[in-house]
Parts: sequence; C-alpha cells; structure tokens
Amino acid sequence: MLSLHTILLCSLTLQTSADLLSEHSFFAPLDEDQNVKLYWNVSIESKEIFFTVEANTTGWIGFGISSGQGKMKGADIVIGWVKDGKSYFQDRYSNGYSVPEVDIQQNYTLISLEERNGKTVMSFKRMFDTCDPQDNKIEAGTTKVIYAYHMDDPTSEEEIAPHKIGHKGSRSLLLLNSLEKIPTLPPDTETFDIRHNETAVPTERTSYMCRTFEIPKVNETHHIVMVEPVIQAGHEGIVHHMLLYECSDHYPTHLLNYTGACYSSNMPPPGRECVGVSTIAAWAIGGKEFYYPENAGFPIGKADSPKVVMLEIHYDNPEKKEGLNDSSGLRFYHTKQLRQYDAGVLMVGEGVSSSMIIPPKQNAWQSDGFCLKECLKEGMKDSKLPKGGINVFAVLLHTHLAGRKTWVRHVRGDVELREIARDDHYDFNFQEYHSLRKEVHIASGDSLINVCIYNTEDRQTKTVGGLSTTDEMCLSFLMYYPKVNLTKCVSVDYSAYQSWETAYNKGGDQTQLSFWTNAVNNGLRDAYQGSKKAFAICQARAHLPIQGVDREQHSKPIINSPYKPEVVCPSARPTSTRPTTSKNVAIDNRGATSYLLLLSTYIYLAAFAEL
Repeated sequence: MLSLHTILLCSLTLQTSADLLSEHSFFAPLDEDQNVKLYWNVSIESKEIFFTVEANTTGWIGFGISSGQGKMKGADIVIGWVKDGKSYFQDRYSNGYSVPEVDIQQNYTLISLEERNGKTVMSFKRMFDTCDPQDNKIEAGTTKVIYAYHMDDPTSEEEIAPHKIGHKGSRSLLLLNSLEKIPTLPPDTETFDIRHNETAVPTERTSYMCRTFEIPKVNETHHIVMVEPVIQAGHEGIVHHMLLYECSDHYPTHLLNYTGACYSSNMPPPGRECVGVSTIAAWAIGGKEFYYPENAGFPIGKADSPKVVMLEIHYDNPEKKEGLNDSSGLRFYHTKQLRQYDAGVLMVGEGVSSSMIIPPKQNAWQSDGFCLKECLKEGMKDSKLPKGGINVFAVLLHTHLAGRKTWVRHVRGDVELREIARDDHYDFNFQEYHSLRKEVHIASGDSLINVCIYNTEDRQTKTVGGLSTTDEMCLSFLMYYPKVNLTKCVSVDYSAYQSWETAYNKGGDQTQLSFWTNAVNNGLRDAYQGSKKAFAICQARAHLPIQGVDREQHSKPIINSPYKPEVVCPSARPTSTRPTTSKNVAIDNRGATSYLLLLSTYIYLAAFAEL
C-alpha cells in the first residue's frame, strides 16, 4: 500500500499548470529579480525535504546546499534540464569552481522536470541527512543555498557550459523552521501594521533602515497571537529580513516616527539604545507567519507592555538600483480573548561589555555567556505553571558580523540536556525566530550557556563587545510562557578579563596587530575558559535588579554528563547506490505522462480498497 504522500506527489507531477505557491508550504525568491524561485515542503516524520526550483530559462538549472558560506566549493548540487523530450537530472558535488562532478551516490530523487511557458520547473526530494560524505546535511538553523542557470541546454551530460555573469547567487534560508500545527485565530482578531512609509532604499548592496513607532493603544489588555510579513509588491527580492526592537518607555516623543540608517552616527542616542536590546518580533526571507502557541499570547495594553518599538529592515540591493521606495513591515494580529498565559521574551548570553574581547586573525574564537541558576531560580519565582519554570517555544540567536556559529546549551544539575537552539551557519544578515518543534521546559535551578564562535581573520585589531555591527554580541532571545519578572539573564567575565590584562597588558597597545601574539591570545582564552565564576546581570523590565542575584559573582555550571547527540549515520557508509550512467538520470517526458496517469489511477483505487 503506497502512502497518501505518494499519491500527492504523483498528482503534483501531473498538475503542470498548478500554482506552485498553493502546492508548497514555503517559498523564497533566490534573486532580487525573481528569475529563480524556490518552493519547498518538509516531512519531519520521514526526515525528507521536497524542493521545487522554478527558473526563467529553458536551459540547465542548478541548485545546491553549500558547505556553510554560500560558495560553490564544497557544495552539494543537483543539475537538471529538458532536451528533445527528455529530462536530465544529476546529483553532483563541487570541489572547486568548475563543473561539479557526478556523485557516486545519487541521493536526490527526481519527482518531475519540465519546461512550461519559457521556464524550467524541477521538483525533487532528499533526506535531511543522506549519510553521503559528498552531500551536506540539512539541519535546523541557517542553510545557505546556491543556484545557477544557463539559457541553453548542455551539448551533452559531460559538457555543461558555465553560467553567465549574473546567472548565479546564494541565499540564506531556514529550511526546517516550521510548525507542525497551525493554531486557529479567534473570530474577533484585529490587526495593526508596523511598516516603513515610502522609505528610500539606499543604493548600497547591503543597508539597514530603522523607523520608530508607538504601539497602538487599546482600552484593555489584548494578546498578539500572530505576526506576518507585509512585503511591498515587487520588493520580495530586496527585503531580506526585519527585526522589531522594544525601546525604553522614556523614548522622547519628538523622535517618534524617526526614520534613518540604523547604526549610523546620525542616529539619535535613544534610537541606538533600542537596537539589539529586546527583540520582540523577527522575519527573514523565506519565512512565513509567526504563530504564538494556542495557550499563550504577547500582551499589549498592560502597564509593562512595550510602548515604543523600532523596526529595522535589511535591504539587499546587489544591482544598486536607484529610486526604490519601500513600505514593507510587519502585521500584528491581536485579540481581546486572552489566552491562558502571557508570553514574554528573555535575553540570555554574554552582557554587552568591553570586557568581551576577540583577538584579530582568529578562525574560530569561542565566547560563552551564562544565564546562571541563581538568576533563573529567583527570576522565575512568579511562574504560573503548576510545576514552575517557563516553556520556551521560539529562539532568536544573535551575534554581529564576526559570528559564524551560535547555540544555547541547557544544564540541569551537572547534566547537560539537549541544546535549545543551534545555528552552525549563522548569518548576521539573516535573523529570524526559530520556532521550536517541541517546547523546552526550563526549570527552577537550571542554567543556560550561550555559545558563540567568531571569525576575525579579516581584522587587524581586537573586537570588543558593543552596539556597533563591527563590535560583537553573544545573545539569544527566548520567547516563552508564562511571562515572569525576569527579562535579562546574562553574565560578564570581568575578573577573567582583569586577570589576563594584569598578566599580559604591560604597556602594550591592544589596537596594534603586533600586540596579539599566540601567547597573548592563548592567555586570554585560558583566562575566560578557566574562570570558575561569572558576574551575573539579572534584571526585570526597565533594568530593575533581581535582588540578591544581580551584579553578584556566582559559580558557573559544572557539567559532568555532557549531552550526546543522536547518531543518524552508521560508521560504515555505502560507496554506491546506483550506476552513474546517463540512462539512470534521463526520463522521456512523453512516456512518463502515460505511466504516471496509470500509476496514479492504480494508487487511487488501491487507497480506497483499503478503506
């Protein structure tokens, strides 16, 4: 008995004129002009992902999962085309910047490949982890996909002409960031928009534009239950990501509706204080609506609810087009039918401080920030959960430009539990809340460790903690319920920094590259990793201290039982799954249609015979 999913796949193949958007859960344009579009579905049960690539060409198209940097080298690639009624499709891999080699293991399964209305549409599937050393795993967190295309078909399977300038690119996506169940919205749901207003898009390749807003006033407490992107028509390829920050309740009224470049010297100081302090909403390209759990909503209209917010939009304008004005933003769905719990946002990680130092010329420098058990225990005392603590349902991981990897460790006693969230291919220009498929319970007495890995090989001097994008941060924002008094649970390694400075900074100039010798770098690393205690910053909203814990030294967690990830692939991997001859990757479309009609009829009858 074939599964219903197989029936749907056969139907998808036959629906040559169907709307791809309606057939897939997720969509992202891969270039600003939308010449190449990606659609996908995810099956968590079978650990498979289903892709459809649509390109404005009748030549060959290529799509790949990069090794993490969005480059061709090390990428796992499929190439397909239609020629003389036959579809050609191959799983390949790239060792450099030349024609990718055919993979011995063909781990991508072709579903359909056809030309329609001057476009090529290629549908295929693969496992998250194929256990093939020449394939890249698809994991939770950022995946950097690559694409390329040519206007002509290859002369043969061995001779594939290289793409032209402008016919390639890469894009960061959260391929596995999806909910298994979409909550139902109440009938009285209302909306308000936080959007730019004809903001001029800079002609630079990468830019960030910020605007402040006052949250609309409501007469009674409402719950925000969903947030969705509102992208101006035609700008789907240039609006890259959006972040919404909470500002101080004392934000000056004359600066409301301020619009300007984020992080610039012209940005008013109160605006700079909004950026990165508390992120209450986020969206990135390829993302869809963000739903709160059925039993929780983000409160507005309460005394401690956000009053002023700042919207940051990252624009990607590689062609440096002029005259673009944008009114994209976020739409908030709210209701007066309050859910069981208020939702909150908890900041964890390393406090923003100049005591955080990353030496120059580092390939993978690690920084750790601690949310210590004393802070969580005291800060969650007012939890309304019967068993206490909080349930985390989404996470936003955050570093600046040098960040490459980041994750949140979870410790209970001396035992490390499963990581709450992880991104091994972090991209500062692509930030979005990661919806957790299973909520994570943080109990009283637990500890959290926020880990960040940085690369400063292109820098000539030290990098310090700070608000500028060229400074660094190591933070995560946990969206959770029920809302508790605690809003900030971070640490600063003042004592480690001071002991290192006493030992190594004897009249030296830290701004000079020559200062940062191997001995100095190793001494700093040892100081951070060897310190047994951390200075806790444990605060409620408006920076009010959690008494008895805030600004005190507390012991870092000791882990005697580290978490061991599940082993997916056996140690012995197969060397071949099918021959590499072209006969195995060519399909005659004319014969395939009749075959699929017959097959789908059989499956249809078989399905009903089982009822």
